[in-house]
Amino acid sequence: MNSETSPRRLKGEESNNTTSLSSPPRRSNKNGDAVTPARGVRQVKSTDGRVFIVRPMSRDIRNVNDEIHDSIPMPPAIHAIIDTAPVQRTGYLRQLGCAPYAYPCCTHTRKEHSLGVMWLSGKLAKSIRKHQKQLGVTEMDILCISVAALCHDLGHGTNSHAYESFINTVRKREANHPELYKERNERFKKEFGVEIPALPKEYAHENTSLMMVDFSLAILGLEIDWENLDKPLKQVGNGLDAERFGLVKDGSEDVLAFTSRDFVFIKECIYGKPLGVPDAPTDQKSFVGREKNFEFLYQIVNNKLNGWDTDRSDYFERDSSAAKREGSNFGILSREARVARGVCPIPSKCYECKERMEPGIHLMLCHPKKLVGNAMNFFNQRIKNHEEIYTHKKTVSAELLLIDLLVEADKEYDMLLSTQIDDKDGLPVPPRFHNFAYHKLPLSRAWLHPRLFVRMDDSILGIIENKVADSSPQAFPTLRPLLRRLRGHDFYKCVGEVEIEVVGGAELWTLTEDEIKQDIMKEDVEYDGDEFGAFQLNEDDFIVEKRELHCGSKEHNPVSQMRFYAKLEVHKLHNPPEQLPLALEVDESSLPMNTLSSFIKRSIRLYSRNKEKDQFIAFVFENWRCHKEEYMMAPPGCSLKTFQDGEGEDGIGSQPTLLTQEENDITPTPKRSKRKLGYGLYWD
Repeated sequence: MNSETSPRRLKGEESNNTTSLSSPPRRSNKNGDAVTPARGVRQVKSTDGRVFIVRPMSRDIRNVNDEIHDSIPMPPAIHAIIDTAPVQRTGYLRQLGCAPYAYPCCTHTRKEHSLGVMWLSGKLAKSIRKHQKQLGVTEMDILCISVAALCHDLGHGTNSHAYESFINTVRKREANHPELYKERNERFKKEFGVEIPALPKEYAHENTSLMMVDFSLAILGLEIDWENLDKPLKQVGNGLDAERFGLVKDGSEDVLAFTSRDFVFIKECIYGKPLGVPDAPTDQKSFVGREKNFEFLYQIVNNKLNGWDTDRSDYFERDSSAAKREGSNFGILSREARVARGVCPIPSKCYECKERMEPGIHLMLCHPKKLVGNAMNFFNQRIKNHEEIYTHKKTVSAELLLIDLLVEADKEYDMLLSTQIDDKDGLPVPPRFHNFAYHKLPLSRAWLHPRLFVRMDDSILGIIENKVADSSPQAFPTLRPLLRRLRGHDFYKCVGEVEIEVVGGAELWTLTEDEIKQDIMKEDVEYDGDEFGAFQLNEDDFIVEKRELHCGSKEHNPVSQMRFYAKLEVHKLHNPPEQLPLALEVDESSLPMNTLSSFIKRSIRLYSRNKEKDQFIAFVFENWRCHKEEYMMAPPGCSLKTFQDGEGEDGIGSQPTLLTQEENDITPTPKRSKRKLGYGLYWD
């Protein structure tokens, strides 16, 4: 019996048609028992008596041109999903958020990236199926992996990762300054009779991606049926015929329909771990979509074990090509990837290993040992992209201004957006939203309802601007200058940066950005320059950014989390799963010459919001930096006491006098200077 028709069952399981959460039976498109023959538009009656008009999936295979991968074919099922609103929305989301302000060519979208990941994922799954037939990877598995890759970024908000930073900022503002939201909240409760829902402690776009997958299914008239996982998707509305939506074999009119289990598998591939409520009836302890012997399939799109996957492979190359016109082809890692056994590299985080408190053996995507250097290049590209593109000073400056703009808009009652819950012509939504209680929501809560989130793309800036323009000149006084600055590319200015090791190391890094800001505020002095007059530093004048760059595993070498097999064991790759070779962690002596001496870079940046105070804030930051360095270099038991006034025209004082704690245990207090600041403060 070949791999396409052989059943996947757990050991000891009987062959039957009952639904099991842990064991998906395999279907055949040859014997006809689970394949739907061709037919046209028809009526389907649901269990509750409703009648739906359903149509078969289109048979067209389209090709789309791509900047990186040339031509990408789209099978019929992919084409049907691409045409849904959640996927189309990604065409209006720039992949790199505010990076085009620094690199004008970085205008590619999340849709382009998703198509690239879909193509790479399908190729990798096909390569495994070709070279390791005994693993039983089917064409339906490959299609499901491709769908997961296409949908993996559906949960990104406006300007990509800036939306997540915006939500985190709003959460802190609402907690620390509730008075700023009092008017909005009171008007909201008076109008709708309910409180605005609270923001969660953490927001992850992957959870929103799962919601948008369900939204796409609802638009197609389908949903996952957890009570009948091994049957076709549940028909819940007009749209695609559930029995005619799935895999079309070449040269055949038959369709192998997606089951509910297949779409559970798709969502698990996106999430990278077992599903929980509300994406499953209860929090799942293990994967439901595929059996343990197919755990390697979950590593293709979102690899939680070592960070090498098709998502990163595409955006590393796509982003560097757009910004720097640099090629970084990592295709050989995909072509040479094979499945082998490997010891879990992250037992404390792995959902399986952390329960038994020891690393287990996984079926992992592994590579031949000769590709250690290529793997190191892959992760080096990550830190390079972050340093040169994603955290470029202009990129971050524009992003911080945009976040401030969104935060100010979020406080305004008149900026609430409709969820369309009473709109009969609105797009169909999953059942869990049928009794949704909120008619409108602030921008920070747009992800709570799919009809609202699907409109939350990069055009939101224009929506805000139009609302401001249509109001009286006295309305939105805080939004107008921010809009003017963003449109005029008048971004915040980075006035200083210092490596964390210079000013306090790990101890300082444990502080939050707000705590570092308060520490800098202690350096506050009056500034009386000839050109600018007297200044006083305020908290809102500047922003502290903790900038962390790493290769994907913080301070650890990410290649050490990958597993490599020796050339002498290549023949074992054709063995059954339990007899596959044991791929090992690379020995440090085998690391290539391009291995970084440190895998993490940490620094603190200061951005000025106030153009008039740019130079003043830079001087304050420089004073703070110098004092931190002095404390770092001071011998144990010494403290800073005085800065004696120097005679130089730059106003720089002499070196401080160091006293032991026995001699003087008084905390120095700054004396406000009316002279231009230099590199030191003056002390009483």
